[in-house]
Formats: sequence, structure tokens, C-alpha cells
Amino acid sequence: MDRVFEALFTRRRRMILFMLKQDSPRPIVDFLPRSVGAQSTETELRHDDLPRLASLAYINWDRAADEVSRGQRFDEIEPMLELLENHADELPDNWPQQ
Repeated sequence: MDRVFEALFTRRRRMILFMLKQDSPRPIVDFLPRSVGAQSTETELRHDDLPRLASLAYINWDRAADEVSRGQRFDEIEPMLELLENHADELPDNWPQQ
């Protein structure tokens, strides 16, 4: 359970996992904002979020192809993603903030 909560800790990691749930594999550019400040986001993505999710085996990160796909443990986190999706309307509007 600690792995699941670590993976879901930040908004960007949740977004990555939700997007992979819908379609896998995906190019890394799918996870980057199209706004000012994208460079710092890309740095955080490449140096924190993707390595962390890969170490948890929820994603496979092909650096050569700049592509991310579901990892061997994705099925472990998928029920939590479905739970969050199915009950999103029951959560407070500002939850979670991070």
C-alpha cells in the first residue's frame, strides 16, 4: 500500500498513471504542460516522477524512444485509479491539492 500512495503522492504522477490507464504507450510530451514554465516541469518529470514510478514498476520508461508505458506492477495500482475515477464526484473540490 505504501508503493501505491507514493505513486499517487503528486498531481503529476497521478496524471501520468491516469493517462497510461487510458492509452499505453505514450510519448513523454503528453505529460508536459503547454505553458510557460514547462522547462522546470520537464526537469522534474525526468528527474523525479518518471524515475520514481519506474522504480515502483508502475511504468516502463524507454528513454531512447522518449516513451512511457504501463509497467509490470500497473495492475497493482489500477484498482485505486478506478476507485478515484468512479468516486471523483464524492471528493471535495479542492482534494487533493498537490
